[in-house]
Amino acid sequence: MVAKGKSSDTDFQVIHLEPSWKQVDPIAQAIRIFDWGATPLGVLAQWPPSLRHAVDIMLASPFPAALIWGDRLTVIHNTAYSDVIGKGAPGLGGSFEQLWLKHWEHVGPSVFKALEGQASFVGDAPILVAAGTEAGNVWCALGYTPIRDEQARVAGFLHTAINATASVETLGEWRELTERFEQQIAQYQADREGIWALSGQAMIMVTLDLRLHAVNPAFERMMGWTLSQMAEMPIIDLIHPSDRRDVSEVVLDVLHGNGVSEFESRVRHRAGHYRWIRWSARRDGEFLTVVGSDINQERENAMRRSEALLRNNQRVTVVSQLAGGMAHEMNNLLSGIGGSLELLQRRIDQGQPDRIASYVELARDSVERAMILTHQLLAFSRTQRLSPRPLNSTQVMTASQPLFLQALGPEILLECHLDSDAWPILVDSGQLEIALVNLCTNAREACNLAGTVTIRSFNQRLEDDERAHGGLPGGDYLAIQVEDNGHGMASEDIPRAFEPFFTSKPAGRGAGLGLSMVYGFVHQSGGYVWLESTLEQGTRVTMIFPRCLQAVEPEATPQLPVLMEPVHDRRLLLIDDESGLRALMKEALVEQGFEVIDVADAAGAMSKFRHEGSFDLVITDIGLPGGSSGRQVAQAMRLLQPQQKILFITGYSEHPIEQALLDQPGTGLMLKPFSLALLVARVQSMLTEAK
Repeated sequence: MVAKGKSSDTDFQVIHLEPSWKQVDPIAQAIRIFDWGATPLGVLAQWPPSLRHAVDIMLASPFPAALIWGDRLTVIHNTAYSDVIGKGAPGLGGSFEQLWLKHWEHVGPSVFKALEGQASFVGDAPILVAAGTEAGNVWCALGYTPIRDEQARVAGFLHTAINATASVETLGEWRELTERFEQQIAQYQADREGIWALSGQAMIMVTLDLRLHAVNPAFERMMGWTLSQMAEMPIIDLIHPSDRRDVSEVVLDVLHGNGVSEFESRVRHRAGHYRWIRWSARRDGEFLTVVGSDINQERENAMRRSEALLRNNQRVTVVSQLAGGMAHEMNNLLSGIGGSLELLQRRIDQGQPDRIASYVELARDSVERAMILTHQLLAFSRTQRLSPRPLNSTQVMTASQPLFLQALGPEILLECHLDSDAWPILVDSGQLEIALVNLCTNAREACNLAGTVTIRSFNQRLEDDERAHGGLPGGDYLAIQVEDNGHGMASEDIPRAFEPFFTSKPAGRGAGLGLSMVYGFVHQSGGYVWLESTLEQGTRVTMIFPRCLQAVEPEATPQLPVLMEPVHDRRLLLIDDESGLRALMKEALVEQGFEVIDVADAAGAMSKFRHEGSFDLVITDIGLPGGSSGRQVAQAMRLLQPQQKILFITGYSEHPIEQALLDQPGTGLMLKPFSLALLVARVQSMLTEAK
């Protein structure tokens, strides 16, 4: 909307950028609520002032008019224009070319002229727009008026479709109105001061010797400079040194009259940093007019995508190594299990039970090693669910020294230097023990069964400007080190030390997952880990964890699972799509006296839950077939029975279960693989808990 007035000594004109469609006009309302984000124009709130003002003019028109905008010739029209094009025609947000496709032979040449900046009015040869309608034949004379944007480029045109059926006199009146409209648009486009002040894009005017002449408010907001601060500064001094040559070539090109040029460069902000700006420049008499858009975020997003692609490429390499090593290690374990079962079956068939216990023990040993392997893999991939809590690491490591001694063996001397006032850290105590046991095992191999291993812990404060070991942020940390005096590692092997299945040990002396598991655990806990080693002198692994400011709760005494007496009045619903595993779990639970109803999927579970009475406990796998997960099953059941107890079981979940769900009363989680005795004990424990 344009408001004019006069003060005591100055004419003034105000341009409102907000839509001024106050009239109760259905098409105006339609424009306001239309989903412009799905069109090339983008959302309404981000339309440039030139487009908004042109829409105001078009809506105020008493005769059929449409605004055609952008490279895709997107249509915005008023009510009278919709009467001309007819119902069912692709109107708002549609393509002008499709709208007038059957008349394109006559319309097209005028469109191209308008986009080149030439106005035209085809009144001498009206077009038959509609034939045989209730009102008879409808002839229209068409007008085309170019409209320019803030950079003085033709951005679209105003299209008028005047009903020329009645008479030549009426056509003359419409022609006069069209010319008046053209004058309004020309007046608006001439108001460069309004555009200059209100534009959201940076605008500057530069003399031919590249001295700054004027800047608009948007430039000052974007770059922090005012005109007075840059008055004596050559504009080229604001350009990043690496971009100055390219910018100078573009400026020379524009000065020689080669039209509008677009280029990108980094421009120095008043605060000292650089921002990426996309510029358009043209010569305007004795000045260069330059318009810029901030593309810094766009550049940063592109950089992040490039870095993500690089990380993904690296991850593909690691996954290929992981898959090969996993297949090798699991094949060894499966061979041990399969061989034991084969000999077990053979001895049973032969009626020779003498060595059955040894075969069972071999199979159980392979299963336990496979369980450790899968948990290490999950920890490396950071999908292993941890249970972090504030803890005193000195107490944990002191209590775990028997484990460390067992891992080191009798020939290795263990020395512990633990800070008595160690800062608390937020970690999973069990996984911390496993990480330290893995480091002790590696140290034993490095010492070749004779040497010294030292475990230290100490508080460490890093200042903000201290960027050692990969640029650690400043703050308080607790450091834990495991150091040996063994044979050390070659310098070329150190960068690969944390890769899965990489090992410098002889074949058959380890899977190469110890350090990679440590790496996954430490990073999943928000810490950092690195390795230092020198051949024939030893190796030191350092883990540091951020200081935790929460209070450390007293350590609970661990309780081994104890099976209670069999029960006979508790009903369980068991949901798992693995039929063999489901059958084993059901048998173990039935053996303890439970009544167990088992199903393989979510649909069967919900049917049993609705129609076969209440259940004391629901045991469900998280990953289920049929499109519904164990989470969704649990949520649906608790809509029907809010107090329903649920035990989740899972071996792997791409999206770990939400902690908020696990914190709900009557909810538990067990990670596969687990022993059947542990499952029964957990079920009994949950059933004895108060709802």
